[in-house]
This record gives sequence, C-alpha cells and structure tokens, in this order.
Amino acid sequence: MPRLLLLACLLLGLAGAAGAATIAGQDDPRFRAALAAWLADDEPAALPELAALAARDNRAAQILLALIDRVAVYQGPWLLRRDRATRLALTRAPGGLSGRSWMAEAAADTPLAALWMQRDATGTAPETALAFAGMGEQRAARETLQALARRQQHGFAAIADDPRYPAELRHLVWREWAETPEGAARAAAEIAALMPGDPQIRRFEDRPLDQAATDAWLAAAPLAAPLRATCGAFCPRTPLTCRRAAFFLVEGHGGLAEFGTPSETLIPPAIWNASPRGTRALLRVPTARDRFGYETAVAVRAGDACLADALAAEVARFHR
Repeated sequence: MPRLLLLACLLLGLAGAAGAATIAGQDDPRFRAALAAWLADDEPAALPELAALAARDNRAAQILLALIDRVAVYQGPWLLRRDRATRLALTRAPGGLSGRSWMAEAAADTPLAALWMQRDATGTAPETALAFAGMGEQRAARETLQALARRQQHGFAAIADDPRYPAELRHLVWREWAETPEGAARAAAEIAALMPGDPQIRRFEDRPLDQAATDAWLAAAPLAAPLRATCGAFCPRTPLTCRRAAFFLVEGHGGLAEFGTPSETLIPPAIWNASPRGTRALLRVPTARDRFGYETAVAVRAGDACLADALAAEVARFHR
C-alpha cells in the first residue's frame, strides 16, 4: 500500500477510535497526524512533532513518548542513530542530567499516567493491574502482574474473581489455588475450559509440548494476534512455521503477554497490528533486548527461513 494511502487509512481509524478518548490531546489533529506517521514507521516526521506537542502540554503525546522511552522495542533505527542529546530531547522532558519522563508531567491530571507512576513505585500491589485493566489497558495489566510474579509477589488468588483480572494470566492464580484441594479443583476446571494448546497450561503443569495444539492456539488466540500480523505482512507463504518461530522470538507466553500496542487507549490493538510499526515490532525484539546472537539467528532460521530473512534485514537497518 502506498505510504500516503496508508497514512490516510490510519488517520481515519484513529479518528474513529478517538471518540472514546480519555486522554487530553488525543483528538488533536496534530497529534493524530503525528501518531499516524509514527505507526507508519516514519520517525523523522513523527517524533519531533510529538516532542513539540508534549512541550505544549499535550497529555497524549507525553504519555506516548514516555512509553516509547520506556520500551526499547518501540524505538526505531532513526531514533537510535541520533546522538544522546537529541534522543533525550525527542523523548523526555527537560530537567536533570538525562531529562525526565514525560509521564510525570502527564500524571498531574491524567489518571492513566498517574497509574503508570504508581506502577513503577516500590510496593506496587496486584490491584494496580486491575486498575490498568479497568481503564482498558490490558497489556499494561499483564505486564504489571508478570512483574509482580518475577518479584515473588503473592496475592493473585485474592483478586482472581474480579472480572478485570486478565484471562491470559490465570496460571498465576492456579499456583496459589493448588495449595488446597478446593483450589486445585477450581484450577482443573478452568484448565479444562481452555484451548488444549494454551501455553498457560504448560507454564502451570510443565506438560510436554503438543505442537499441533499449540499451532491451533497461535492461529486463533487474541493474544497471538501480533504474531499473526507480522507473519502475514512478511511471510504470508509460511504462516505456520513463521508463527512458531515468532513465538520463540518473543520468548514464549511470558514475552507475548507483554507484547503489543503501547497503550490501547491511544492505539487500539487492531490499528497497532495493522500498522508498519506494529508488524515490525516483533523484528525489533532481538535488537531491543541485545540478544541477536548466533544461537538466536540459527534457531529462528531453523524454524522459518522467511522470518529469519526479515529479522536479519531489520537488524541491518539498525547498523547502517
């Protein structure tokens, strides 16, 4: 699709999504145009404009820049080739030796930004994830729960019956339920209702991989939609093996749970997955995590040569 036509389609989609906006500045035509350029992977057009809007107290621009600054996979080769001072000026508010996160500015009067600040504070509780989910920020909710699990946090069972609890992370609840016979029975009932290839089951029970069942899950699960989008964009002739290799690339279910749009409020998942920025995000995972080594390259190529070629081409963009 020609670039100008793509931008027009994205603008129309974003304008439609802005009807439910909850962040000040989200419906500003300048912000929508800058966001559409960013989704079209045009950093030179998008980032200076977003920075200018952030400096004028556009909260939507501030939150987006803070998330870009926070997550390396959202940063493209143009930004990373700028010198340090330019990168800081484009993504952070002035102040201090390295600038300050725009999230702190937006948090003054924007609940979502304030929740992100709370999320990063010491002593974050599982209820923070529920608050994200209540705002429609499902990826942030999953990221928060997994961060707590990595810190050996408990208390997931206490919020398990809240309708806001992410269905994709029930395995954290099962671990606590399994401590009693009644809880183990509840966990078994939930597992029985899932697709057999749901990776949560293997994370809980350490079952051997059933490749056919996993393939069916990757082909249908909403959580795997970003993988399907990337494979559809770059490897439409090898969807099955591409999805397998992509799942490996994001490091399985845990990585996939935190993968996707920076903010559902600003960029609905369907728009993110359809955009060049969204489909290339997967290809930026190794560079962002500084793990594109020989073993990774060999493993991806063994799984799907097409995805390996796309990955190598993307990595080369970062080293021109």
